[in-house]
Amino acid sequence: IAGDGETADLAMVDRQGAVSLVPLPVSGTDASERRPAPAPLPPNPGATRADLGQARPLELNMGGGAMGRLDAAILDGRRRSFRELVDANQFWAFNGVVGMTDDPLATLSLGESARLSIYNDTSFPHAMHLHGMHFREVLEGGGLGPSRDTLLMGGGDRREIAFLADNPGKWLFHCHMLSHAAAGMMTCVEVA
Repeated sequence: IAGDGETADLAMVDRQGAVSLVPLPVSGTDASERRPAPAPLPPNPGATRADLGQARPLELNMGGGAMGRLDAAILDGRRRSFRELVDANQFWAFNGVVGMTDDPLATLSLGESARLSIYNDTSFPHAMHLHGMHFREVLEGGGLGPSRDTLLMGGGDRREIAFLADNPGKWLFHCHMLSHAAAGMMTCVEVA
């Protein structure tokens, strides 16, 4: 809590020297007492969770990039060598397929739960982002992490997410490192 005339500092551990973002003048009197904690929010009726016991199992294997083990993948309906993929600037693949196709990763019924196992078989990090719905990471021991729409995966990571197909449409699922998406890391999930 900043008092009258005081400043608040923002520390950035990966930079040297001061960085001024925006001045925040503070006026008034010091808060001599702490305020009571706010009342907890009521349960969110829209925050339904996937039913892990009934969830449809899905798999997504990421491949490609320099230093990867991808030797070939499907691009535009044809199997191509990694050299051909690089020449086409399309060198990232999901389940051996490069880029968006007419076939979604999965077609789910409205209200259906899904459990997606993801393997990052590359040497690069990928921020996997799902449009239209939120998911929770399935943690060791079976618990669920917080609700989110993006999961950062390091090279070699195996992770699992679960989500409820609660929003009809075709929803993009891609690497949020947009150069990776542009070079093939895109698919979709359809909710019908």
